This record gives sequence, C-alpha cells and structure tokens, in this order.
Amino acid sequence: MSRAWLAASLLLSSCVPWTVRPIEKDGGESKDGAFDANAYVESIWDSKVTPAVATGAADLAGWLRGRREDLPAAFLVKGAGRVLRVDTTSRTGLLLIDLAPYDGRADAALQIGPVLRGTALRDALPFIQFSQFVNQLEFARVGNALNDRVWKTTLAALSKEGLVGGLATFAGAASRPAANGMLEIVPVQLTVTRVSR
Repeated sequence: MSRAWLAASLLLSSCVPWTVRPIEKDGGESKDGAFDANAYVESIWDSKVTPAVATGAADLAGWLRGRREDLPAAFLVKGAGRVLRVDTTSRTGLLLIDLAPYDGRADAALQIGPVLRGTALRDALPFIQFSQFVNQLEFARVGNALNDRVWKTTLAALSKEGLVGGLATFAGAASRPAANGMLEIVPVQLTVTRVSR
C-alpha cells in the first residue's frame, strides 16, 4: 500500500497540470522578455488606437440626449463645443465645454492634464481585453501608458492661453459619470479654434 502511494505521489509531482504563459501581444516585450506597456501602446497607437477613435466615436450630443444609465462603462465619443472655462486648479486640468445649442452651461469636460485620470481610453477600445495580459498589473500599466501617450501626442503642446470662447473639436474616450457628475473625456484628438481678439 505504501509503495503504491509513493509511486502515485512521484508520478503526480513530476506532472505539471497546466502551463501558464503570456498570451501573444502586439509588441510590448522588453529586451529581457518582461512586458513593456509603453512599447505595447507604441505598437498599436497608429495602426489601431487612432483609427478606432476616428471611426468608432459616437456623437457626444447624442449620448447626452439619451438616458445616462444606459451608457456603457466606457465609450468613444466625438463632438465640438465652446470652451467656457479652463480649470487648472488641480493637475488634472479640465476644459469645460458647452455643446450646441449654446446655453452658457457646461455639458462635459475635456481632460487636458498633465495628469489624466481613469482608464476610459483603455476600457473603450474593443481590442484591448484583460484576458490578453498576464495579470491586473499589466492591464493597469496599459491604461497608464495610453494616458501618457495622449498627453505627449495631443495635450503637452496645448497652450492654456486664449482657450475660453474658442471652439474645441475632439474625439476620445469617456467613462460613465456618477449620478449628477460631469462627463470627462480623454481627448485622443483635440483642436481648439481660438477667438481672435
């Protein structure tokens, strides 16, 4: 009996019931084989991210006219609105915008950084799924890397002067706001036509 138990134990200890390995990702490995979120985002930015935002974004005014509780957790939106105020009281700077028909009240806010909060862009892109990554840390790093890329490519060069009264045209991602909360958009594309003085 003890020999049979010993043989069974040896057999089971020599078997590996499953193998855990990373799922193949587009780019995203450093030289030592570790996951590099910035390299991953770099590899998909021009080929997947910007086309997805350009073609998949829905009109923001249409979203806001619908019932807010029906909004998905994160979604791609585009639109244009008058800049009412530039709020730089925190490092998550905001442009508060008024959509047509203009009534002088803010309908949404565009995050202009330098800190971009949340994971709206990651979560709104249909080709980025948690199952593609080894763990939650990798998935979180992708969200941060996407926000960093938005800052560097879209927002870092944006002057905060002369924006009020201008027309902001944008496409990006938003997360469903809390009840009575302001919808905040991470703009992948943003141009502001300033008012001439």
